[in-house]
Amino acid sequence: MTDRRVYRFDFVLSATDGSSPPTTTTFSLNLQEADKGEVVVGKNVAISPPPPPPPSPGAPGPSFSSARQDVGMKVAASFRMAPTGDDVVLDVVTEMSTFEPPTTVRKMVMKGNAIAAAGKPALVTTLEDDHKKFQLTVTPTKLR
Repeated sequence: MTDRRVYRFDFVLSATDGSSPPTTTTFSLNLQEADKGEVVVGKNVAISPPPPPPPSPGAPGPSFSSARQDVGMKVAASFRMAPTGDDVVLDVVTEMSTFEPPTTVRKMVMKGNAIAAAGKPALVTTLEDDHKKFQLTVTPTKLR
């Protein structure tokens, strides 16, 4: 049985709207080859339902609860070694969602691969949406 390699993947998510300096979110995942890791950053928001119809005369008042939804960012990743050399092939699923009151959740999902060399940053994905630009990069570091 061959030993599976272990890497630390340092991710940087940059977001800019063109009118202000970029904001960044950084996180790291330690992964053993062929295992999957996941990072979730966000919040759980109340989704306001439409107002109920007025009650009929003599009927009890309406009773309803607000639905909730997780919004934010989720990155799931796994890796394997490239067929030649010491590069890694990173399989990444990136999901970003935002809440637009009162009832809309906007969701973007990117799935793909990135080839990266240890110690060198590599682009995972770039997305432009509604005048905002998002860029996810990763730098792998061999641990074992």
